[in-house]
Amino acid sequence: MIKKLFEYHFHGCIGHKTIELNRTAYEEMSVFLKEHGETDAFIAGFSAAPIDNLLECLEFCRSLMADNPLPGAQLAGVYLEGPFVHVAGGMTGSLLAKPSIEAAKRLVEAGRCIIKNVTVAPELPGALAVIEYFASEGIHVSAGHFCCTPEVLKDAVSAGVSSITHFCNNGEGPLQNENGLYFTDGPFLDILADDRLTVEMICDGVHVNPKLVKTVWRAKGREKFIAVTDGCAATGMPGKRLVFPDPVGTPAEFDVRNGALYIADTDKLTGSLATMNRIYDNLIKFCGMSENDALYACSGLPRKTAGV
Repeated sequence: MIKKLFEYHFHGCIGHKTIELNRTAYEEMSVFLKEHGETDAFIAGFSAAPIDNLLECLEFCRSLMADNPLPGAQLAGVYLEGPFVHVAGGMTGSLLAKPSIEAAKRLVEAGRCIIKNVTVAPELPGALAVIEYFASEGIHVSAGHFCCTPEVLKDAVSAGVSSITHFCNNGEGPLQNENGLYFTDGPFLDILADDRLTVEMICDGVHVNPKLVKTVWRAKGREKFIAVTDGCAATGMPGKRLVFPDPVGTPAEFDVRNGALYIADTDKLTGSLATMNRIYDNLIKFCGMSENDALYACSGLPRKTAGV
């Protein structure tokens, strides 16, 4: 079966990060994605960074998309995973920012028609207004890198949030049990039960337990489940200790172990090392999906969501 998979949530590979704003880096990433991931298109993901830096990223991607085609997978848009988030995860904490309508308008102006998704932590002051603004501009808004209550998430969905960034790798809250009753202080159960919300899941078998991937797929259904890599620059790279710069050029150290990337000397997971063809195979293995359903989760639905 010839597969044309789609990288919906992607930050880099083979030593390159999407923040490297030069055509050579993107050409090399595009070839790797096509030859090693059976991927024909990708969205460039950008983590938290100063607004001026993100504007440069948007202008570069717009120019690249208007230029001659890349030699492998094609750039299909931009995914802004920051800076309006609360929990840093693998991002540089000092680069996180409070939601601002002024900043949001600058991003939309620079990225009109190429911004496919924006992640916002809905509990931050000003978040609901920013969510409403992005949604009014036709931009898909996800809740992510958050630690909000179910009530706050409900308000965010009413404001325009329609998906969850890498579900089960945010602050959804631990599932607890007392006297045989299951509950959570966070929105984990609400996300599963809300039919309006699409979820992304990193299906590398490391970031999320395969049994949980299967459970979420069954709960959300075919039209609300997107499989992603959250791929990073370490994908396809040899070595156990790697150093990559953050968006403002500060070197950061990471460890490769257990088939994933961790912040150096910690147990804190960051981006995965998977390619989309591995994600596709995992869905069939983990969930018992048909080839058609796996292809839809890895290509059909993410393209539809991104409007590609």
